[in-house]
Amino acid sequence: MPAFDTALGEIIGAIGERGFPSHVASALRRFTDFDLAAVVLHRERRDARILSDNFDQVGCRQGIETYARTTHRLNPMLASRRAAAVRARDFAHLPTARLSTMQRHIVRADDEELGYRTLGWPPRHEEIGLYFEGWGGVIEIGFYRARARRAAPTGTLQSLTALRSSIAAAFERHQALARRGDWQAPLTAREREVGKLLLLGCSSDAVALRLGITRHTVKDHRKHIFRKLGITSLAELFSLAR
Repeated sequence: MPAFDTALGEIIGAIGERGFPSHVASALRRFTDFDLAAVVLHRERRDARILSDNFDQVGCRQGIETYARTTHRLNPMLASRRAAAVRARDFAHLPTARLSTMQRHIVRADDEELGYRTLGWPPRHEEIGLYFEGWGGVIEIGFYRARARRAAPTGTLQSLTALRSSIAAAFERHQALARRGDWQAPLTAREREVGKLLLLGCSSDAVALRLGITRHTVKDHRKHIFRKLGITSLAELFSLAR
């Protein structure tokens, strides 16, 4: 497991780099000794936005996307917004609002930490989470691994809690650099091309025609651009570019 200072150094060194949330998730995943990590931005009255995840490696894309679209509203850890890293299993006996209205999106199971899991989520996984305000909402960094007999030690939670303010500051610093005009920094070369054409007022069909790609691919690039920049609309992209 990497040392505390090593993880923090990796996070600070990634500020301004392409895919910053992914760098943070990777550094903290190694630090906590967990297998999976996801960075999700929660904003009021909007679907949650996935900033980074590695769920594809276990074939659970459906699970993380359903969580961002729907079942994050059931997350008792998000609702508590404690100023500390938390274990999911410590919330097992808390009431879960609107659970009955989301039956088609969840699987009830007594062997899950919360008594249920999101449909498509990896089964029987331990979860810990870190929550802090940032990017116009609440940023969640969740860590997941197959459940063992022993939960993550208290020391791991304490270390994450100690890192919390520094991680939040790093996210804000990264966003500040983007808002100063370097909006293209986190993007791939193709995403920059798509972004520039969108800023010129091109429709998805027009972008596809000019770049020789499909409209579906344009939409995928647009989704990735929004995720990496922490935005949700073209208006926000125009604001960043200005």
